[in-house]
Amino acid sequence: MKPVDLFNLYVGERRPDPPWSEYEIGGLTVRLKDDYDDKVPQLAKPAKWVITEKGAKRLPPHKGTWQATATVSWKDSKEKSVLLHEEPNDEENDGGLWDLCNLLTFLTGRRVVTTEYKSRYSPDAYGDYAVADIETLKAAALAWQHRNCLVSKNLHTALLLYNEANTAINTTTLQVRAALYSTALNIILDKHEMTYQKVSKSIRKKIKEEISNVLNRFEQTEDLQPDQADRYRRLLDRIDDGPTLTDKLFSLLQAFYIIDSPPTCNQKILVKRIGIVRNRLVHTGRPRIEGLDDEQSKIHTIKIVTQVVPEIIRIVIGHHLVFRAGETGSHCQSKDNLIGFFSKGVFREQREQEEFDLIAEYVLKKNAELYRRLS
Repeated sequence: MKPVDLFNLYVGERRPDPPWSEYEIGGLTVRLKDDYDDKVPQLAKPAKWVITEKGAKRLPPHKGTWQATATVSWKDSKEKSVLLHEEPNDEENDGGLWDLCNLLTFLTGRRVVTTEYKSRYSPDAYGDYAVADIETLKAAALAWQHRNCLVSKNLHTALLLYNEANTAINTTTLQVRAALYSTALNIILDKHEMTYQKVSKSIRKKIKEEISNVLNRFEQTEDLQPDQADRYRRLLDRIDDGPTLTDKLFSLLQAFYIIDSPPTCNQKILVKRIGIVRNRLVHTGRPRIEGLDDEQSKIHTIKIVTQVVPEIIRIVIGHHLVFRAGETGSHCQSKDNLIGFFSKGVFREQREQEEFDLIAEYVLKKNAELYRRLS
């Protein structure tokens, strides 16, 4: 196969030296273009904070265009894509391009595409990255080796849904992103192996009989109308169900040492709130949380949908791609943001702003001292 251009691959403001600029990923070789430095300024950029003489200043986001920043070539033409969410088609014989682009999209938070897919996505979309810029290609090589692990657990679908939501354009509604992230999280929870003490079938049968008898008595005394009693009877089937998604979320967060075991009262409230927000958006489309006013509900809902849930997904997918703390891909295995949220309700954005203000104040103070000494 002839070399193919990759658009929108970003690994930092400057083209790094080898091996960070050229890497073998399975039977493919990805190489940053020689004019990478000239292309980067034309890519979309998020808003960022800088320190000026007058203090901290927020620079607005910068719109971008599709730029070919890298190429991919093949030393092994037998490579094929396995991260397919549709019926098998020509993509699975594409030399692995579909998998490569989706793994790079997950790692960088930017939609990496080939020429044929530029019309499907927007170059102005970007989200959270999973690994440090400099180690993108090295992390992609590791992820490539373990991508079949995602497929065996059906987590590849969660990866693709996550990518769709994380790189969605700004005009995408909160409800649409919530649906994508929620489905991805549901897939993860469905595959999460949770240990719990099962109730025997005979005990479950006895419980259902006792509840049925109580409902019958209420019907006889006319404290419950027949249709009301029937609504409660339909709940009896849930006695035979296993753990709920909320139960599994508690278990998952404990397995990754994000919340305590047993959880604190505040952790219980915040974990349950994730389920409340997801259900409310799906069923009503409104960000309403009991106990909070409309503005507080909106802020908290946005935080959960766009920050907390994606971070959980990112950690789990990264873990299955064998990213580990202190090793390749360690950024997406950092749990401090989630630990802070479930303990205090504070996530990354608020804490980073507070830290930046302190750094800016310190730098300006030191600059002023230096100026006085030089004067």
